[in-house]
Amino acid sequence: MKVFLDTNILIDYVDNREKREQAMRIVDEGRKGNIQLFASYLTFANMAFILRHRSCEEKYRLLRQARRDVIVLLPTIEQLDYTLFHEVKDFEDLLQYQSALDADCDIIITNNPSDFEEFCQLPFMTSEEFVLNYFQ
Repeated sequence: MKVFLDTNILIDYVDNREKREQAMRIVDEGRKGNIQLFASYLTFANMAFILRHRSCEEKYRLLRQARRDVIVLLPTIEQLDYTLFHEVKDFEDLLQYQSALDADCDIIITNNPSDFEEFCQLPFMTSEEFVLNYFQ
């Protein structure tokens, strides 16, 4: 199964946030080879911004930790053009969705599902729902 991780999932994983346990379980299943984990190149820029309160050394350590566990999808001009001409509430999530589509991902995991409701045709669920549905 090809699983696209929204930025908030990787932040939960590296920054010890409330849903870290579920994020760690998902990453662990990826490490075991039970699923393939994907994230957008954009995710790392977003993570760097979110982690800006950390020391430079700590921020880079956390970014490297997240990078180790996912296949990073590069952006394309077609993704940008599509997003520019489909006005939605959350521009950044539509860009990420385009990356997931281009990589033929089977599902998107996000802890902000309302951000994807407007446009997403792929199945999407929270980290907790994913762990309960696939790994219990």
